[in-house]
Amino acid sequence: MKINNNEIKMIIFDLDGTLLDSLKIWKDVDINFFAKRNLEMPSDYSQKIAHMGLEKASQYTKERFNLPESPEEILKEWEDAVYFEYANNVVLKDYAKEFLEICKANKLICSIATASQESCYVPCLKRNLIYDYFDNIINVLNYPDGKRSPQIYLDIAKKSGIAPNQILVIEDIVTALNSAKKGGFNVCAIYDETSSEEDAKRMICDVYIRSFKDLVKYMD
Repeated sequence: MKINNNEIKMIIFDLDGTLLDSLKIWKDVDINFFAKRNLEMPSDYSQKIAHMGLEKASQYTKERFNLPESPEEILKEWEDAVYFEYANNVVLKDYAKEFLEICKANKLICSIATASQESCYVPCLKRNLIYDYFDNIINVLNYPDGKRSPQIYLDIAKKSGIAPNQILVIEDIVTALNSAKKGGFNVCAIYDETSSEEDAKRMICDVYIRSFKDLVKYMD
């Protein structure tokens, strides 16, 4: 696989909105959460919490909306709703499994950088039969700056012994794409119907795709 005349040896995938068609689920959970409290979800809310991880997002939500529930209670409510959806309903983005099979056939290393909880993504990846395609899965929760910094991608690169210019990072939000680009990685933006950032994503990325099928042409 070649991007920008670089031989790609590894791909780092985001999960939600990238490999998993899950952002509609998260939005529905958030809308229901606010509706139960007779509140309307602000238009910037989903973007604000997108890569915080659930614990930080619950604290942010309590403080921003002055809710009586503790962060732990908010977190438990979210986890129960989200876990059910991931375990039973969340599906892959179009052509994702087929693309992973092509990556495996071409001996590309595949890793994941995600803000999702392990209790959510493990059953989802296993149910969709792609869990074993990945060499490692790194959680953003271990990084104070989340994907606002390229550090998570740099650590994956270092662990794998592969230079950033030989790695393709596939993400669905501008913040993550910018960070990966600053870290020296090749970046691919994937379309998501829930996103309002498509034009900005196109301006940042080296490759823009509507489905993983669009990446096949970059294979040797």
